[in-house]
Amino acid sequence: MNITHLLNQLSRIKAKIEHNKTVDSEQMNLLRRTLRQYGKNTVDAIRDYKLMSSLSELPDYADDKRISLEGAFPYLARPYQGEVNQPYDTRYRTTKEKKTQSPDPIREILRKTLPNRLSWTEEEREARRPEYSAGISPETYSHFLDSVARFVIGTLGGCALIVPMVIMVFNPSLPKSLVVVSVAVVLFALILGMVFKTNNKDTIVTTATYAAVLVVFVGSSGSGAGAEVGAGTGTGARAGVV
Repeated sequence: MNITHLLNQLSRIKAKIEHNKTVDSEQMNLLRRTLRQYGKNTVDAIRDYKLMSSLSELPDYADDKRISLEGAFPYLARPYQGEVNQPYDTRYRTTKEKKTQSPDPIREILRKTLPNRLSWTEEEREARRPEYSAGISPETYSHFLDSVARFVIGTLGGCALIVPMVIMVFNPSLPKSLVVVSVAVVLFALILGMVFKTNNKDTIVTTATYAAVLVVFVGSSGSGAGAEVGAGTGTGARAGVV
């Protein structure tokens, strides 16, 4: 309301200057003061809003404070012009900064799949009853959901290594191993970048590490296959000499 009032005052000054096609010293002083107030109030409002938004909301027991204030100052809460007046009916916050977690696809899938009570912490459930009832995502995932998500991610990471290795073990050949490694690395980088949305540095490092593990496995399995072929050739040669 204060910023809107200052903006209207600036508009009136502008309209008067445009109407008169000139400006005197008094109007310039008024313009400077109003602009200074408008800029300062706007910056302060943005900074204060950012600060207030970073604080945690109080749970339902904040209603006790509201009831106490209305009882202590009944003349402020009395009906105004026939309408109910509730000046203390507002959202209370604490100076303790709220904890937030960046959402990721795995946790969001689990949140939508599991019952809502398993996704919310008890503290946040008490503080944000309307959002909890509406099925909105919590600001902090519960310990149970976070543990399940880590287990799922760990299992998927293990499968990303085990599945290509199992495919390369059966009927091993160098061309097959190279194709499997190439496809696995491309899919791994695609999922890492699009699903988990890692930054460029982490994507390159993780993909290179994953590719290095598969290449080491290909080298080890390829050497073993070559040794077996060499041993078989030597045996056949000796048999031919005999």
